[in-house]
Amino acid sequence: MLSETWEESRHDSGRRANLFRHLSRIMLNLAKLPLPRIGSWTIDDGGVLKLANRPLTLLFHQLENAGIATEIPRDRTYTSVEPYLLDLITCHDNRVRHQPNSIHHQSDGEQQLAALTAMRALLPKFMDPQLREGPFIFSLTDLHQSNIFVDDDWHITSIIDLEWACSRPIEMVGPPDWLSDRSLEEIFLYFDDYAALHDEFVDAVESEGLELYHTNFSAKVMRACWKTGSFWYSRALDSPTTLPALYIDHIQPRFVKLSTAAWAEFSHMLMALWDLDSRPFISFKVREQEQYDNKLRNIFAQSQGEENASETG
Repeated sequence: MLSETWEESRHDSGRRANLFRHLSRIMLNLAKLPLPRIGSWTIDDGGVLKLANRPLTLLFHQLENAGIATEIPRDRTYTSVEPYLLDLITCHDNRVRHQPNSIHHQSDGEQQLAALTAMRALLPKFMDPQLREGPFIFSLTDLHQSNIFVDDDWHITSIIDLEWACSRPIEMVGPPDWLSDRSLEEIFLYFDDYAALHDEFVDAVESEGLELYHTNFSAKVMRACWKTGSFWYSRALDSPTTLPALYIDHIQPRFVKLSTAAWAEFSHMLMALWDLDSRPFISFKVREQEQYDNKLRNIFAQSQGEENASETG
């Protein structure tokens, strides 16, 4: 697995070049046939392959495993970008509404709701209208180091866990976010490191695209997404718990830079536009967090009591 040698060899330019070249080829091969809609493949009772299921990404799995409804039926596919992205934002709304510990305190709630409100309002600024109706391309949405098998020189030999592969807008397909070995939230603190690796990866996509298919279209889209901030907008939509941080660090500053105090005041006003019940909703969620914490304390106390009784018995 790539994860076994990643930390010790990620600075090896030769191995990294091999990895980027192979990943680029895989991405380009998957993207070579434009698809008519956003969705996932199914096989019907007659054995016919159809693009007839919702675009099943890890986000849906995580939410529904936690008992949070996505409100996206299995047979829903999309022929344009905006309805899909709006449905993803609704998934984030539902996580905040139905996850018991989604809001920790008043200011946390205000910032989360403000970020979601802004993400809805800013959607047109981060999606190219020329790409609204495609191309949609098949992509691997859970591609991390433990799913990639390589040889000693980091040539890719196989990829596993393909269940989250689906057809998505081309603007949502780009370099992996783990290239600099930082989490999404940490990239902001080490931005130049990731930016250099992002450019290196896109250069590989361009080189392979020209060699294999005589086009650099995918690389051009990736560079445009990086320049406009669409890269971060897409990553935020795919990241349930990190959306507020990505919004604050990478999206809002493109429009206005605010001090901590100004952002708190701005959030206090903007969050009211999230829904009709925004203010009482936050109060309810803060109380729910307290109940959640008390429940956990009781569970741990009971567990500790049983453990002590077992030791003394």
